[in-house]
Amino acid sequence: MTTDQTSTAAPADSGKPAIRIVHTRADGTLLEGSRKGDGVWELVRPWFRWSRHVGIYIRNSQDKAADNWKINAAAEALRKAGFTVEIDIDDVTLGRSFAEAEAERNERAEGRADRYGERAARNTRAGDARWDAVRERMSHVPPGQPILVGHHSEGRHRRLLDWAHAQEGAAVQEHKKGRYWAGREQAAARYRDHREDVGTTRRRLDKLAAERRRQADVIENGWTKEFYAGEELPEGAELVRSYDDGTRVARVRPTGERLAVRQADLAHLDDEIGYWQDVLAQAAERGVKIWSRDDFDKGDFVIYFETAVEIVRVNARSLTIPWAHLWITRGQVATVAMCASRAHGKMSTDTLPYDKVQGKVTAAELEGLNAQQVRDLIAARRREARGVSGSE
Repeated sequence: MTTDQTSTAAPADSGKPAIRIVHTRADGTLLEGSRKGDGVWELVRPWFRWSRHVGIYIRNSQDKAADNWKINAAAEALRKAGFTVEIDIDDVTLGRSFAEAEAERNERAEGRADRYGERAARNTRAGDARWDAVRERMSHVPPGQPILVGHHSEGRHRRLLDWAHAQEGAAVQEHKKGRYWAGREQAAARYRDHREDVGTTRRRLDKLAAERRRQADVIENGWTKEFYAGEELPEGAELVRSYDDGTRVARVRPTGERLAVRQADLAHLDDEIGYWQDVLAQAAERGVKIWSRDDFDKGDFVIYFETAVEIVRVNARSLTIPWAHLWITRGQVATVAMCASRAHGKMSTDTLPYDKVQGKVTAAELEGLNAQQVRDLIAARRREARGVSGSE
């Protein structure tokens, strides 16, 4: 844990509160001690956010090491304004597990779906009420009834039409709002499904694995840093090269608290990777297919964009298929021979990652099928790959 006590104190009679900026991985970065109207929020707005639930905080700071640049910049701005500022950072202690954090995110998404659904229903009801009011008041006016210019009813008729026009416009706007919030409700309701989609999860795991390798390499081997002439090398630094002007490049390895912070980051990464690996395992248990190179041979057909495309080559992380522009929207089956013919013998290729595969059929299964039978087979294989039974 690191604690930075400010050396600049506000005068005892300034009336300004003492401010404390606290960071933990469990709660993120919070600013304590501020009260409404004291000017703190106006000073820290470039770096902090405000919420009625948690107060003044740094966005997306939970489950991470502290953003020292933002914290120090805000502290400096407050100190210049005469506030006493204390900084308390704990980057080493692990907070909540990734499973707990993910459960909280899913719960918030469910809450958003409920709120958006209520707003959609409220706006739709308001729009319907305006339409009903217009229909009721206009019911006594015969359809196509012209305004009788000069008649004693002219003014009343014009006012009625103006009112109806305004009400109809307001009803349209209410219905637009209702459709907007209904869309937001659907997106929030699908939040978890999108997060736990197999393809998305596999791509996320690839990125996390790469980040873990980088973090582990930094812990083990450190990083290279350039030092100017006369600048002292930190303890344990290993000189890599030097230049005639006195500049040196050295390899610096994390030690002490910096090493502990890196190790905490690595532990959090391991926890997150384990969580998403469990998500994939659970999907496989439900019948969702996790595709790999072992599932394909050259000459098989991979289902992509609801089309069966012949495989040119099977790779460790992807399939090589004909260039999409040679076959997309041209039918349900795309063979290498067909694509080569359209390319006049110079066929380009694309790579299709396994996380985007929609299904598989073999050449033997396609043989002799008509167009409708091919469509039915492709639809069935796509359902099987998603672990879905019955029709789509």
